[in-house]
Amino acid sequence: MLGNEINVFIKLMDGGKLPEYISVNSAGCDLYATENMILQPGETKVMPLNFIMAMDNNVEAQVRPRSGLSLKTYLRIPNSPGTIDSDYRNVVGIILENTYNISCLPYQIIEDPGLLDKLNKEYRGIKLGDYLKQEKGIDISAYGNRGIFNEIIYIDNNGYPFGTLYIKKGDRIAQMVFAEYKKANFVIHPNPELIGKNRGGGFGHSG
Repeated sequence: MLGNEINVFIKLMDGGKLPEYISVNSAGCDLYATENMILQPGETKVMPLNFIMAMDNNVEAQVRPRSGLSLKTYLRIPNSPGTIDSDYRNVVGIILENTYNISCLPYQIIEDPGLLDKLNKEYRGIKLGDYLKQEKGIDISAYGNRGIFNEIIYIDNNGYPFGTLYIKKGDRIAQMVFAEYKKANFVIHPNPELIGKNRGGGFGHSG
């Protein structure tokens, strides 16, 4: 074992996959989806990783987004970095969020007019009210004559709206970094501003 390595003990469960370092100098190990998951715009779900792990008491595991997914998709980890404490002994999961906002669609089309071809070939436009009746079985007449029901939404062949993310089992969805930490011993003190050097300004953090 190298000086910069720690032992992390893992029990794989059904569908679980061992985290994997892609290169020798990778700081984060990749984490993999254990099931197919559909995330509609604005939806948040937990992806179970189907493993249980144990590590040293002075170590935490941090779950972070993958930069490629953050650049190319609307998949986010809303609590990033998510913390896994050293005394956690249940199945590890990742909170995933689809942050796509359909109100951005007109501006996306301005930036990329080719998106119109994609909408024409892969999606069908339908009024929200008709969609709710046909796909969800909701009687919109009970809610009065609301203009929002006339808004056009675009539905794919599976019946999901434009911007839906399809995650496949085995996809790399996040990365995990292990870090040592120190616990704080909180000491009541009458004048902490006199200890050390006060740089002034800000709100108590890097801002």
